[in-house]
Amino acid sequence: MAAGGTIIIEPENLTLGSSLPPGNPHGVSVHLPKWADTVGWARRESRVLKAMKTGYPRFFVPRVVDRLANRLLEEQKSEIGGGTGDQKLAILLNSIQHAHLCRKVLPRLSSQPKRGEPPDIGVYLVTWEGQITPVPQECVTDRPQRTQAVGEEDIFLVAFPADIYLAAKAFWQHTGFGISSRRAAYWLETAPFLVPTTAPKALISPTERARQLGEGLDALRTRIAAGQSSPPDNLHVDLSDVFLFPTGMTAIAETAATIKSLRPTDSSSPPRVAVFGFLYVDTNKVLSRILGFEAVQYHSTSASLSVLEADLEGSPTTTDQTATAKRLDLLVTEFPGNPLLQAPDLERLGRLARTHGFALVVDDTVGTHVNLALLAHCDVICTSLTKMFSGACDVMGGSAVLNPASPYRDRLARALGRGRAGPEERAWFWEDVVRMERNSRDFGERVRRASENARRVAGMLRLSGSVSEVYYPLGSPTQSWYDRYRREGAGYGYLLSIKFKTPARAVAFYDALDVAKGPSLGTNFTLCCAYTLLAHYKELE
Repeated sequence: MAAGGTIIIEPENLTLGSSLPPGNPHGVSVHLPKWADTVGWARRESRVLKAMKTGYPRFFVPRVVDRLANRLLEEQKSEIGGGTGDQKLAILLNSIQHAHLCRKVLPRLSSQPKRGEPPDIGVYLVTWEGQITPVPQECVTDRPQRTQAVGEEDIFLVAFPADIYLAAKAFWQHTGFGISSRRAAYWLETAPFLVPTTAPKALISPTERARQLGEGLDALRTRIAAGQSSPPDNLHVDLSDVFLFPTGMTAIAETAATIKSLRPTDSSSPPRVAVFGFLYVDTNKVLSRILGFEAVQYHSTSASLSVLEADLEGSPTTTDQTATAKRLDLLVTEFPGNPLLQAPDLERLGRLARTHGFALVVDDTVGTHVNLALLAHCDVICTSLTKMFSGACDVMGGSAVLNPASPYRDRLARALGRGRAGPEERAWFWEDVVRMERNSRDFGERVRRASENARRVAGMLRLSGSVSEVYYPLGSPTQSWYDRYRREGAGYGYLLSIKFKTPARAVAFYDALDVAKGPSLGTNFTLCCAYTLLAHYKELE
């Protein structure tokens, strides 16, 4: 185990629904020991739901966040007046921009608005002192910023009818805009209007909190900038090229929204994104369902790349002899993809991006900048810092790194910086920043160690008579593309996927495997996930 790692002793003794890591109130995974438990979670069986003490924070609103939301909703009703209409529920978001977007898209996400009318959705600003103020429909992003102590920033309450809860939950899941469990706990324990007057106040002074936040953000930017730089490509990443977010999905959502904002509005030509490869499920959904891109799916193959090229050029194909050129604003891909671990031909995608004037965004969460030098060949790299960068499985975070040589760099930097609270990404709670910085200090060592372990496991499994395929960059049909960007002496990553010859063998393997089991990846302890059940149960056979 690498320095700072988390060891889970006797994982067979962990119970259904217990936090991963065990006993951690901010764990970002949850133990699902049996295949039937994973199916039960996907089906929302009461047996499983009642046992869940926690869950992956975008799939499962942390219970402490729910408690705070309910408290603030009651405060809102008593202060503003809640009316006598429909029962209301609420979610808590980090910024006014996120709250406005939520109010805008919830009616669209809601499949059955009551009585054919748009749902009554209220947005309220909640201050540390307990003032609750309705936020008007108009999104004012350049309003003067109030001076707020670190840790005491405003949060935003979005109240909605209970019958559109699933739509609100989908927004929470796809975007990652919700507040963290640490922020919620901090409010419940120290906000003056939520605790008795005799309760102890925060033990850390505002000055000390600001110091820890500033040092943590600087260290994270420095670490990420150095990691994404590539001397062989003559690429040096500056700290101003690194943007930090509360979650990886927030990094993708805000990057894509920023790219969308750079194009002129044209009702006859909606913004279009190409999704290249079998991407993580919420990446597809945040682009189409939340941000309103017209999404076109391409498989991560040479044949699909040729189809993309023909679509961009308007070349006739065997199925469409009257094709016209299709405009793209953005292409998003993963390198390698999760869960099939395929690597796209990034060089060819980059040439198409330059020729046809669209931005190329790559998610390197699985590949990592330790193993791969990708930034010189795209415009932006987005990363879920929640995974291997943290490793400890107890904090969420994300980053977007701009290629300093990209033709979009200056415009993206200005747009991403607009509306953010100064150089400090204050939507990311200071305690989460501090934890992420500490967890990531030995990131490189852990990636190298886990990559070697995964390489050995992949080799063993490929010899098994029960396994039909092991998906792993080493030995895959796209290994040559992976190798093209692999750093000298680096490995092939820490993640692998297994396809068994029969469903029964998959179930037997999962149930017998003596490791922690649950959603997420890139943990310092071995974690097994029945991925298709968790991510695609309602979509695929």
